[in-house]
Amino acid sequence: MAKKPTKAQIENLAKEIRQYLLDREMWSDIRIYFNGKAFATDDREGHYYYNDPDHLVVLEDEDPHTYTEYAGDILTMTFEGPLYEALNYGDYGGYQWKTEEELTAIFRKYGLYYELGNAWNLTACPL
Repeated sequence: MAKKPTKAQIENLAKEIRQYLLDREMWSDIRIYFNGKAFATDDREGHYYYNDPDHLVVLEDEDPHTYTEYAGDILTMTFEGPLYEALNYGDYGGYQWKTEEELTAIFRKYGLYYELGNAWNLTACPL
């Protein structure tokens, strides 16, 4: 069995995924759960920050198991919108199939792969 990444490595993975999605204007209706917190596109108070690198929301004391039965203990994501379309239909904004390949490459850099639990969530697993 592969070794679980450190907390610092997991946070770096979350940051890299968030930046990847921001760069492609896909940072919309997403939460990335890791290390007991979440990167989010909303602040739980009705404010949404889609594709806005100046407002990067971090929610503390977050447990992905509250939101999906397929949550793991490394990194879990829930999503709608552009990422949902790209992973489930293979196209968003002309990125046909690249999203899945590029996300896979990001996860692999950390010795991980991801599995979809439902069409709207994924979890990281050791290679």
